[in-house]
Amino acid sequence: MKTFILILLGTAFLLPAHAQDAVIRAGTVIDTRDGSTSSDQKITVRDGRIESIEEWTGEMNNGVIDLSDSFVMPGLFDAHSHMALVVDPRKDGGNYFFTGILNTTAYRAVQGVANARNMLLSGFTTIRDIGNSGNYADVALKQGIDEGLVPGPHMETSGRIIAPFGGQFHLQPEKRGIANPEYFFADGVDEIRKAVRENLHFGATFIKLVIDDQRYIYSVEEIRAAVEEAERAGTYVAAHCWTEQGARNAIAAGVRSIEHGLAMPDDVLRAAKDAGVFLVGTEFTVAGLGWQTGVDISALEEEHNQFVDRLRRAYAMGVKIVYGSDTVFLDPDMSRAHLSLDVLNSWREAGVSNADQLKAMTVTAAALMGVSGDRGLLAAGFKADIVAMKSNPLEDTNALYDIDFVMKDGRVVRHPGTH
Repeated sequence: MKTFILILLGTAFLLPAHAQDAVIRAGTVIDTRDGSTSSDQKITVRDGRIESIEEWTGEMNNGVIDLSDSFVMPGLFDAHSHMALVVDPRKDGGNYFFTGILNTTAYRAVQGVANARNMLLSGFTTIRDIGNSGNYADVALKQGIDEGLVPGPHMETSGRIIAPFGGQFHLQPEKRGIANPEYFFADGVDEIRKAVRENLHFGATFIKLVIDDQRYIYSVEEIRAAVEEAERAGTYVAAHCWTEQGARNAIAAGVRSIEHGLAMPDDVLRAAKDAGVFLVGTEFTVAGLGWQTGVDISALEEEHNQFVDRLRRAYAMGVKIVYGSDTVFLDPDMSRAHLSLDVLNSWREAGVSNADQLKAMTVTAAALMGVSGDRGLLAAGFKADIVAMKSNPLEDTNALYDIDFVMKDGRVVRHPGTH
């Protein structure tokens, strides 16, 4: 694994400066809308977009990218990521409250560069960074990627998370501001409207609210104020909900997505479905929860089982489910992308088909993020975000660990021939 990570780091410096016109011979092209496939296809890329996909004709030559022995699909999405948050139990005891105190925003932006590069080279061509980035490290990272200064996926960013006083932490009266700028405390409609506007001013492309991590939670009226402000600016609200009432309030207020949504009985899931709300469930495995210190393994197993049960019910009900990993902890033996893919073990346990796992990681995620006419599908006119692997992910999505070709916006950023 360590050798694999070094290879990824090395290929990062092979990025060309501009999009390339290219012809790809694809052995099997996967349509992630329905899991259908087409064999021996010719994908023509021009000016960073897919110009056409058709049956292969012509001759193989040095100008053709040969993926004739590969399964080819759109680049992956992670709709709940934290590029500028690295919880290192060796330094902060596994408590991200301490992480934010110990690490400056500048250092976290540097960590974000490394994480974003790794995510891209592993096949994630689009991510939604959903906060915990200090003082806008996520926005700085997005700017660096967009300007071509550093390699990384296409990013949507939430900036500072807006939350009731305290955010997700318990503060001391003498140090009541210590959770800033990690969170933007806003209580009441007027404060929330101002917080949304300030966040958008400083570069957030969508808004994240923490609804319910205190004894007091945001009301429907307060959440709706954020939704209205975001919509006036052409964007939306993602709602972190851990309690049943928090999810009820968020759905009633018109949020675009529920993040986590651990406590959602069937009637709440039906309400989400009826309202067209996306569920980004971050279904942690037991190992994925294991970075928490001082928590008994049986409690972690119980929480994991709750996530799996909620996903199983949401999937059966037809709720719009989207893949999001919420990976934040450091494992010296595994890359950020490898840890992110661990969440799919919970999806398998919940009975989500391989085809629907891929759909949740591409076209449904693109719809959530508002880029469904541009990314998340291999079709003429779409951005050329393309990944390939030797094994068939429709048979086993563990194949995604072995993606060995990545193109983003028409630029080859990883190719088997480079290592």
